[in-house]
Amino acid sequence: MIRHFLTVATLGLVACGGGGDDDVTPDAPISAPQTIMISGAAQEISAGGADPSEGVLIEAFSNTDEATVITTATTNASGNYTLIVETDGSALDGFLKATKSGLLVTYLYPPEPLAADFDGASINMVSQQTFNFLSSVLCSATQDSSKGTIAALVYDASDVPVAGATISTSPAASSVCYNGTNDLPDGDATATAADGVGYLFNVTGDVTISATASPMPRSHSVKARAGALTTTLLRP
Repeated sequence: MIRHFLTVATLGLVACGGGGDDDVTPDAPISAPQTIMISGAAQEISAGGADPSEGVLIEAFSNTDEATVITTATTNASGNYTLIVETDGSALDGFLKATKSGLLVTYLYPPEPLAADFDGASINMVSQQTFNFLSSVLCSATQDSSKGTIAALVYDASDVPVAGATISTSPAASSVCYNGTNDLPDGDATATAADGVGYLFNVTGDVTISATASPMPRSHSVKARAGALTTTLLRP
């Protein structure tokens, strides 16, 4: 079954940023070591479960220069990879891109810039067939192939998924779907279940993603690309 396909992808990124202190403004530069190591695993999620995905190209980019790859790695037979990022002493304000033939290109955006080593940046990927089943059958959404999709996870300050949260983007998605009590997407659900997961369909370009929950998660920007899946995390 397609269960918790987002959770592993973003779990732990909450600890990587340096913007969690109340006395740090959103625009203040965040310091970082000259070298940051990011590692994790890629897996393919299907109706049969989750399997490690070998040969996935993982690339790191800065939000200020999406045309230039900072560093790359390729997953091994166990789906594992490691990226070495050379910084200028500032946190990496960017994203990861995962590519493999037969699977949707998947982007991973942290909730804030990465300012330290992190060993849990795992990425879950799906085939077009699995995505179609998730969107059209489970979520009753009509996905436009010229637009993108966002999957988001809402956490509280203790890094626990939040139930009862609603997720939105600006500009708005055409429809929002949440997992139900059986951990599968449910087109009738109106808020997150205990896993905190939601899906936003037909979103394209630079958007601000937000969630309504208690405590209120911080909004941040991501980019949704046509025919691709963008994953991210929302937390206070």
